[in-house]
Amino acid sequence: MRALINAFIIHLTLNILVFLKGWHVFDGKKTARIILSILFGAELLFYATGFFLYRHLPEPLVQHIRVTGTSWMLFLLYSGGLWLIIDLITLLFQRQLHHPFTSLRGWSPKRKILLFLLPVVVVACIMAHGRYRFMHPEVEQIPVTVHKKAGNHDSLRIVVAGDMHLGWMIDRHHTRRFVDLIMAQRADMILFVGDIFDSQIEPILQQGMDQELRRLSAPLGVYTCTGNHEYRYDSEEKISLLNEVGITVLRDSAVLIDSAFYLVGREDKVITHRKSTAEILADEVSDHTKPMILLNHTPDNLDEEADAGIDIALYGHTHHGQAFPGNLITEWIFEVAHGYKKKGDTHIYVTSGLGLVGPQYRIGTQSEIALLTVRFE
Repeated sequence: MRALINAFIIHLTLNILVFLKGWHVFDGKKTARIILSILFGAELLFYATGFFLYRHLPEPLVQHIRVTGTSWMLFLLYSGGLWLIIDLITLLFQRQLHHPFTSLRGWSPKRKILLFLLPVVVVACIMAHGRYRFMHPEVEQIPVTVHKKAGNHDSLRIVVAGDMHLGWMIDRHHTRRFVDLIMAQRADMILFVGDIFDSQIEPILQQGMDQELRRLSAPLGVYTCTGNHEYRYDSEEKISLLNEVGITVLRDSAVLIDSAFYLVGREDKVITHRKSTAEILADEVSDHTKPMILLNHTPDNLDEEADAGIDIALYGHTHHGQAFPGNLITEWIFEVAHGYKKKGDTHIYVTSGLGLVGPQYRIGTQSEIALLTVRFE
């Protein structure tokens, strides 16, 4: 609830600041100010209605309010940032050149309106492209060679997906297209790296998203590790539901697949007493000459998997920042925020994920699944 209240406060603050910016720009233009007042007032009323009365409104309407509200907040953040940059540049040139042309006060009304509307057009185009990148996930082709024998398997096609965040924002419509994309790859095995669910289990059951998840199948099975969002509300109920629909949840455990290779799944790091990778291998893996594939939600200590002798380590969690400048921040925080890296003999891949948290846009990032073609030699 605290996160929702914070979001509402941010939403309200941005609305006020940007409204005042527009009010100043359209000084003396009564019609423009009326339109501005209606636009901002209607949006704020619409969002506040959904925020306070969501339990009493039809779910399709609430979903529309959620998408509209988060989109509007992202629009205000980007456009507000551009207006701030323009104002700072103007002040800088004003001090250096000491000319009224560089001062906002010295500009004509048309020039002020143009510089107010230009960021609106730019941000609208950026967001349209970002929406497209979310609605059209890419399939990243990742070839990997493991220098071990894997029973009778010369190669495997493995789908790696993460961070679907199914819930109130990512509804059944999105769940259906995610499942369709995964199944279209005709993989030998489907692996998730956590955060299949977002928060409460209620929207999953209300909208029948579990029925879409039941369509997931592969010859060698469907597996996942836990993510931090699995532990946000109803954790054991959500994990039980995943197992029930056919997605086996590996919690600090390993399973021998087709007598050929091991699949290891770690608990999310929110479980402070979780086992180390080496401890799981010592307890669960009897033959280290077989290939070992590991699922771990957060890529915060890649050396642990490499030092333990894991052949393929798969991660998610980062969303690659989801929207600029988040991608720059995650690349600063994580050794690998997105993509492939090899450490010693360990192949590492961090997926940017399919779903999102909050605004449904990918700006500077991409929704994706990875298709690993693993060859054993």
